[in-house]
Amino acid sequence: MGTSSGSNINHQHSSKMLPPRQQPRPGSLQTSLSLVSSEHRLSPDAQEPRSNSDNLHESPTESASSQETWPTADAVTAKKMENGKIENDCPEQSVIRRVSSADKITLRDIARERVDVISEKMHRLPDEFLDELKNQLKAILEGNGGSQNREEFLILQKLVQSRSDLTAKTLIRAHRAQLEILVAINTGIQAFLHPNISLSQTSLIEVFVYKRCRNIACQNQLPADDCTCELCANRNGFCNLCMCVICNKFDFEVNTCRWIGCDLCSHWTHTDCAIRDGQICMGSSVKSGSGPNEMLFRCRACNRTSELFGWVKDVFQHCAPAWDREALMRELDFVSRIFRGSDDPRGKKLFWKCEDLLEKMRGGQAESTACRSILIFFQVNV
Repeated sequence: MGTSSGSNINHQHSSKMLPPRQQPRPGSLQTSLSLVSSEHRLSPDAQEPRSNSDNLHESPTESASSQETWPTADAVTAKKMENGKIENDCPEQSVIRRVSSADKITLRDIARERVDVISEKMHRLPDEFLDELKNQLKAILEGNGGSQNREEFLILQKLVQSRSDLTAKTLIRAHRAQLEILVAINTGIQAFLHPNISLSQTSLIEVFVYKRCRNIACQNQLPADDCTCELCANRNGFCNLCMCVICNKFDFEVNTCRWIGCDLCSHWTHTDCAIRDGQICMGSSVKSGSGPNEMLFRCRACNRTSELFGWVKDVFQHCAPAWDREALMRELDFVSRIFRGSDDPRGKKLFWKCEDLLEKMRGGQAESTACRSILIFFQVNV
């Protein structure tokens, strides 16, 4: 069973998909960009929209069950939005005001007007003006403006996704900045606007038309590995190499109990999503098919089950020595929640052990001591 997810995935079809998935995929984009939780950009009680039933991107960013997020925009959040126009009282940031009214375009213009018309206009505009437009969209995607930014994003995304003229054929004629803005609106991911990330025109178009993974650190063509399963065939933009089969989101957590990989079909699921969706539960032993029940994971992609005790053991043995204090406590908490309802002796012991170690670490126990203790536990309880 798999132990992590992200872009650096090597499928292993052995009895267990062992960690870590650390080796970069050839040709993949390596990035050291810091990641920011989407919870900081969306109101916690906001319901993520789906503009149509086939879309996987959900609102300005991704839900709290995922970290499909990228660096926050530069310091541009002082700008105010109203009907797609920028209000800016800073003289040094008045590039847009210096452009003649006849040449000005707004984000809404880009979202609704013909590709060739906007492209022609953008070629006449200074780079500073185009940067201002991208910064404006970054600020909207950050969501620091609250409901106003959210509403503006939904308007822009609805405009883009309701158009039938945005195809691979027409987008070839788009201005580079125009294409980046359209892709960022369509996916809700501001990384496509970041100056340090430069994808080819072809790659951007393929992301827009769901032929390439929107995860910039993955970038595999879709369907990944030419998978013909129902999920990969019917979900626009879904990538089985880095996305959760339940929430459709990706993140960059590796070597962790946060993700569970199916031993049989090599699709991945967030542990939180699996718990919430009832995909983790007690069932007959996977090895014998009879006898005492144990805690199992049922993969939604193939509907087959994998046992969880051995998976957790593999994760800790391979990865725990490299975890810091915070990571170890987080992983112990994951395991505790997985085995909270366990009825079998091993599962109960593991739950009690995790709870005991968490309490001791909160009381000051060193992470090295706690790590050694849990590894000894796995050696004794085979």
